[in-house]
Amino acid sequence: MLTISYLISQILAALAMIVNISSQQYKARKKMLLAFIAGNLLNSIHFLLLGAMTGFVLALIGVVRFTVSIYSTDKRWLIVFLLINSAAVPFVFEGYLLSGVSYIAATFIIISTFLESDHWMRVVIILGSLGWLIYGILIGSLVAIISNGFFLGSSIVGWYRHIHLRKT
Repeated sequence: MLTISYLISQILAALAMIVNISSQQYKARKKMLLAFIAGNLLNSIHFLLLGAMTGFVLALIGVVRFTVSIYSTDKRWLIVFLLINSAAVPFVFEGYLLSGVSYIAATFIIISTFLESDHWMRVVIILGSLGWLIYGILIGSLVAIISNGFFLGSSIVGWYRHIHLRKT
């Protein structure tokens, strides 16, 4: 049965999808990161409405992380956010599969955030987005599945346009 909470969560996920897909087409790192902040904020509320607490907390951590990474790619921040990510999961543990998949996906995204190489940042984002696609499937969010599928595709297209074509 569809609830108002589920419908609102799907609308928020759809808005996040639009923001996140467009983010991969920006060449400028700062614009891409600002889009990630908005997308993560929308996704965090989406996860909260679905009761997917691991996704909710890791997405909120992502909002802070992307904000910090606008100003610094210092590897000490990478360590801080990996530790925060690791410390948060036991408090919102939803089982090894759900929490494990979201933890691995978030870890890839954390690493990507602090990579200075545009090429490797995009490659690691692709790996992280694949993990979030699997998480969307596991929590049963239709829009999250579509969103993460499109984001994965957009990430690959963005990598192709900005990295692969530039090398050839």
